[in-house]
Amino acid sequence: MTANNTIKKLCLLHGSWRGTGKGAYPTITPFEYEEHLRFDVDLAYPIIHYEQKTVLLPDRQPSHWESGFIRVLESGAIEISNSQDSGRVEVLRGFMNLETLAEDELLIEFNHVVIGNDPRLVQTRRIFSLRGDILRYQKFMSTHTTPQPKLQQHLEAVLRKV
Repeated sequence: MTANNTIKKLCLLHGSWRGTGKGAYPTITPFEYEEHLRFDVDLAYPIIHYEQKTVLLPDRQPSHWESGFIRVLESGAIEISNSQDSGRVEVLRGFMNLETLAEDELLIEFNHVVIGNDPRLVQTRRIFSLRGDILRYQKFMSTHTTPQPKLQQHLEAVLRKV
């Protein structure tokens, strides 16, 4: 598939999404959060800008804020680059097989290419799954804060288009 077909498929993300998720990792207390995620598509570039904000539940304490871009490379790879409120920056790449997806579906697994400004982090992976107006994602990470760094699930959330 061409990069143009891939970016058109990614337009399914356009708009605002809200939902809840949960987080855990061996070095932290498990938590629940509410999330607002917005994707803005501009095919003139072609690129997608996103902004993600979360608050901890039940007290709604601000927790995480990141912003970034999604673009399709000539190879067909999909790349996310982001900057986070902690100072961390990441670049992740993944692929989407358009032939296996229904018209209203996306499934992309992203793996880190670059992690900057966070010496604890060894590896990250994100999986996005969209079907209709339900967006699910999982985030995995490996850090130097555990005795033997290994990729472990950190976050999972379910969001609905609003």
